[in-house]
Amino acid sequence: MPSRRSLWAWLTLRMVALAVAATAAVQVGMWIRYEIWSDRINSQLPPEIAAELGRLEDAPKENTKRLHEIYTQYSDLFVSPTDTEDLLVQALLSLAIIPFVVVFALILARRIAQPLSHVVVAAESVSVGQFSTRAPVPKTAPAELQRLATHFNKMAQQLESYDRELHDSSAAIAHELRTPLTAAMGRLQGIMDQVFPLEEAQIATVLDQLVQIQHIIGDLQVLSLAQGDRLQLEITEFAVREFVDERISWAGPALRKCGLQAVNHVDSVQTLRGDRSRLGQVLSALIDNVVRHASDGGIVEVDFEAGDLSVELIVRDRGASILPDDKDLSRFFERFWRGEKSRSRHAGGTGLGLSVVHAICKAHGGHATAAARAGGGTEIRVRLPRAGMAASTGKQTI
Repeated sequence: MPSRRSLWAWLTLRMVALAVAATAAVQVGMWIRYEIWSDRINSQLPPEIAAELGRLEDAPKENTKRLHEIYTQYSDLFVSPTDTEDLLVQALLSLAIIPFVVVFALILARRIAQPLSHVVVAAESVSVGQFSTRAPVPKTAPAELQRLATHFNKMAQQLESYDRELHDSSAAIAHELRTPLTAAMGRLQGIMDQVFPLEEAQIATVLDQLVQIQHIIGDLQVLSLAQGDRLQLEITEFAVREFVDERISWAGPALRKCGLQAVNHVDSVQTLRGDRSRLGQVLSALIDNVVRHASDGGIVEVDFEAGDLSVELIVRDRGASILPDDKDLSRFFERFWRGEKSRSRHAGGTGLGLSVVHAICKAHGGHATAAARAGGGTEIRVRLPRAGMAASTGKQTI
């Protein structure tokens, strides 16, 4: 079982035990010395006198006169050791105990130094990029040393996760930017080589690809600011139904193209405090996710629920974006993550939209969750704290 004693208590307990043991050892040594001195006196007395003296010393009040007579008669034998002799014996006993104290101190120091050495070695490995290195957690060491090793391992695990995410994100960013950029460059090269005519439709195609690049860069900027706690929020109070109608209207062409119908169930009296623009990004990203994954001809439902402590913006669809047996649902809001089964009509989008949703919700002090609906489809809930919405209107850096 791991130790719960602090380093101070751990050291104090052992130092007190060492002091008590050393004192007891000296006292036992002195007691043995006096026992030897007493046995030597008894061996020099006549047997009958020694036996009588033993009885009288056990009950000295019964015959005090006879006890003094024996002491007087054999006074040359009853000479007590001098103080100098006692001090000399105590000094010799102390010197004899010193090696044991040194050994105990070395063991104690090793118990403290060894976990620190393990952490130092692990830190050296981490410093050169070996983020998978872990320090062993000592089970019997003081609580501070156990926490040091435990928190070091957590830090190394976080660094390993960040390093893996950096490598994965770099490759994903390169891929996501390369695809529209290559298409735009190819289209422009084709126009220059007169393979494609210089007309509005061709320029619009190139513009769409550049807009896609702009969206990717914008999403990456939001994620970067949110991760560094530098995402600025302009908190205002606004009507939720009007806000939802606006975002549905913006997504109208994409919804109609897929044969989707959006239904706004939000009550006209509901209001919300938050960054209207950022929360608009959230709702647009959720609607865009529906456009990419929901079944053609389906219905997109947007609802709003207000509780005592929080409010929820809910987007539901009927489609195959999430299956009930999905094992990676916990990764739904990770950047560049896509399920193994490609269910997107547009090759899965950039893979950044839902991670932006998570980042903006977190900046508001809330979170987003996703769940599969019975019969197919997805329900995504954006939960924001009502207490956070009560803050005064103004700019806020998160």
